[in-house]
Amino acid sequence: MKFKMWMYTCDMKKLALCVLLLLNAFVLARRKRHDSEFWYNDCGSENRSVIFNDLLLFPTPIITPGTLYISMNGNITRQLPRKLSIQLTVHKYWIGIPFMLPCFNNQIGSCLYEDICEKLAAYERRQRCPRMLRDYKIQCYCPFRAGTFSFKNLAVNIPKIGGFAGAFVKVRGDYGVTIKVLDDSMSELGCVEMKLSLKKRNKGWLFRI
Repeated sequence: MKFKMWMYTCDMKKLALCVLLLLNAFVLARRKRHDSEFWYNDCGSENRSVIFNDLLLFPTPIITPGTLYISMNGNITRQLPRKLSIQLTVHKYWIGIPFMLPCFNNQIGSCLYEDICEKLAAYERRQRCPRMLRDYKIQCYCPFRAGTFSFKNLAVNIPKIGGFAGAFVKVRGDYGVTIKVLDDSMSELGCVEMKLSLKKRNKGWLFRI
């Protein structure tokens, strides 16, 4: 009887130890996820026209909905053509495996934004950009001239992702994003890739994070 009780006590201690180890692993995993770092890389070819030197996002992880502050500098080695497109490719990581997200309503996901100069034509006719961009000395119409570009803490609104896209994406998680600048023949002029994390805003009763 005593031997059985001793075995039972040992089993309970082992069980308690296993539970503690699992909880500790869970806490460390959550902490690691929360402290995930933003990473970027200029992925352009050697003879690229657009070079990204520095890119910084704050806060990280990015909170949605919320405000994202972007700081960037780089240079354009030669004047860009008047017909430009932007190719955005977005992957979401599930259990460490990347899955490419489709393009939702030509707004969210892996979308091709064709002939952006046409959309900026109104600013070109006026030769005047919105005040927020003027304050940061950012050109907003074509052709984009050769030279350096730099801005710090440009505020960008990150809206709530709802509807089918929100249900499909399940916003919280880790993402890979690649942005390519293309000319009229879809040749690459510049490329930057990022790895980042998103989390939904906490709407608690006492705190809003």
